[in-house]
Amino acid sequence: MTEQMWIVILPSLVTGLITYAATKTTNKTNLAETNIKNATQLYQKYEELNKGLEAKVDRLEHQIEIMKTKYEKEIAFYQSEVERLEDENEELTTKLINTENELRNLKGGI
Repeated sequence: MTEQMWIVILPSLVTGLITYAATKTTNKTNLAETNIKNATQLYQKYEELNKGLEAKVDRLEHQIEIMKTKYEKEIAFYQSEVERLEDENEELTTKLINTENELRNLKGGI
């Protein structure tokens, strides 16, 4: 009976080991394929996001350049306006002093 048992057990054991090895290899292959697929999808998503961010950065840099130019022009305008008003203020102060002096002279001369 022992011989009959081995005749039944041995082929079953060999078949089981072959099935286990084949399943293990298939699972590794499937896992590797899944990993590659996921990595590819993540990289494509990264590329899409990166391109979108680059476009936004380009737009923002352009807007900043426009604003910088605008404010530089405004600053230059207001600086020249301040200089003009300072000159005008100086002229008016000089005229006021001259007028006060003339008034004193008229009062003193009367």
